[in-house]
Amino acid sequence: MELQAAFIYDRIKWIMVFSSSIFIFFFLPIVLSGYFLLRSVKVRNIWLLLASLLFYLWGGYAFFPIILYSIALNYTGGRILGILQAKEYEKARKAAFIMVVSLNLLSLGYWKYTKFIVQIVNDITGSRFMIPDIVLPIGISFFTFQGMSYVIDVYRGEAGVQKNILKTGLYIALFPQLIAGPIVRYSDIERQLNARRHSVDQFMDGLKVFAVGLAKKAILSNSLAVTADAVFGNRPGQNLPAVAWLGVLTYSLQLYFDFSGYSDMAVGLGRIFGFRFPRNFDYPYISCSVAELWRRWHISLSTWFRDYVYIPLGGSRRGNAYFNLLCVFLLTGLWHGAAWNYVVWGLYWGVLIVGERYLSRKYPDKAGLPKVLAWPVVVLLWMISMVIFKTATLRECGMYLRSMFGMLQPEGVGFTLVYYLQTYDVFIIIVSVIAMTPAGKWCYERLKEKLSALSFLLLENTLTLALLAVSFMYVVTETYNPFIYFQF
Repeated sequence: MELQAAFIYDRIKWIMVFSSSIFIFFFLPIVLSGYFLLRSVKVRNIWLLLASLLFYLWGGYAFFPIILYSIALNYTGGRILGILQAKEYEKARKAAFIMVVSLNLLSLGYWKYTKFIVQIVNDITGSRFMIPDIVLPIGISFFTFQGMSYVIDVYRGEAGVQKNILKTGLYIALFPQLIAGPIVRYSDIERQLNARRHSVDQFMDGLKVFAVGLAKKAILSNSLAVTADAVFGNRPGQNLPAVAWLGVLTYSLQLYFDFSGYSDMAVGLGRIFGFRFPRNFDYPYISCSVAELWRRWHISLSTWFRDYVYIPLGGSRRGNAYFNLLCVFLLTGLWHGAAWNYVVWGLYWGVLIVGERYLSRKYPDKAGLPKVLAWPVVVLLWMISMVIFKTATLRECGMYLRSMFGMLQPEGVGFTLVYYLQTYDVFIIIVSVIAMTPAGKWCYERLKEKLSALSFLLLENTLTLALLAVSFMYVVTETYNPFIYFQF
């Protein structure tokens, strides 16, 4: 586990993350200044594209040709599909579409899954094929899916052909959502590439969303990571059950605030530049069913698989809906990484959601569990899945789960629960548990109703600046802590 973490850290430590000093105090002010000094949408698009390519280039020049390839491939594919729109070219159009999608998948497959496939072949056949030292390009899963979204939407007639390669490049490479989402469908921002509205109110709205996301990452997620990494860094046999539960609790909260924080920052930055990105999280930890959880977690990925995989497979109307769901969740697991734990993680959720749907159809008159019971069951299922997601091997996963449930005899116990629960740690956990619920949103709406427009505006802006100030202090004093989803 330590070797895997060190490998990931070494590969992505130079990424210009949103919660880094160089991004907040150098890159972003320059990009914003240049953008608003320029007037025409065309020149602003070019400026954003150059900034986005520099943003990606900063994370590793070796990866740069890959995103250029993705832009060129999908732009060319869209143009070919546009040329072959006549009925007599339908077969050629379909062949071109399949080829472009296949080339996208081959690129993703080579960079992300070659090592895994070679290892499987060696294990099954006893061969000794050399495992290539392929470094996973930053954010390839995200920008590949965006590129395919454009081509699929054009093929279906749901979006127009983009004849300007710079606009195609901007759609695929736009830095706010380039390397960790949310996955933006081309049809959602097609018009915004040509014309966008800007105002002081929209800028401030974007800044507020960015501030909340930065606080989630810099204050909550990074603080929770200290405890989670310490517990999972122990050998499973060293953790007492209470400590093992604390580790998975803090990791579950860390992952949520890490990823939702990045998504909030991306949405906020997009709004500042005039783009409307989809919301990626909707308080998933309050879910009372597996289906509800996946409607609230990583919404852009779930929607992508629903629209481009589940429905084309037949959805719930054609074929076997349960098989289709299992395929989607298996692919969801593989999307997260090329390792057996991600395969098991995807199948785990696939089996759960299939079982839940089967029971609801077989017993439609039977209500589900009361919310007071359903919620802890869903949370328990999620925390078990986090062990599968976090541990490096299935063996480690099994040992950690046994440790959680008191089925593993502790050996060489490191620290007790008290060691990990200092005053600051308890404070962060309490704040995180509150922040994972809509309590803050509820208070925000009540205040908006009770205060005058001017008083509420002053309070809102004051709180935003205070949140940014505290987050900035964390940013400049903490060591580098990359976003978890950058590795995918």
